[in-house]
Amino acid sequence: MTLPTLQTDRLTLRAPAQRDARVIAKALNNFAISKWLTMVPFPYGFTDAEWFINENLKGRFKARLIWQGDTFVGTVGLDDELGYWLAEDAWGKGYATEAAKAVVDDYFATTDGNVIKSSHFTENAASQNVLTKLGFVDVGGHVHFSKARNADVPGRSMELTRTRWKTL
Repeated sequence: MTLPTLQTDRLTLRAPAQRDARVIAKALNNFAISKWLTMVPFPYGFTDAEWFINENLKGRFKARLIWQGDTFVGTVGLDDELGYWLAEDAWGKGYATEAAKAVVDDYFATTDGNVIKSSHFTENAASQNVLTKLGFVDVGGHVHFSKARNADVPGRSMELTRTRWKTL
């Protein structure tokens, strides 16, 4: 399964391909990133990236790689929840908000879905800010297991309804 490519003013969001394994592994083998994610181990290697790409190709994940020109920025996906991560050198440039907005807009424009769920670890203020900018509202606390931390970590659940999205 291949997801359609999305384009924003600065970014290209496309399905991962086998040729991307090295760049994904290099960026994600960073505890400063993996500690904010649930399923990502640390250390993160080439075979982990290959597994991720293969799961996407099989349609088990719906993730897109984020590129700014020839520079790899990170990933964004919408399965049961909207999720994203950025390479550390891409932090603070608005890429997460821009990429996630494109995915949210595409979802509401091409499906009959009425709610998108997302979440963030409580300590991750940057992710909370992205979701808030997109119009997500807090709907309660939760605990998720972080593979990289090998621990349960408190977080917040958030959601965006189609009705709210239309008003933004």
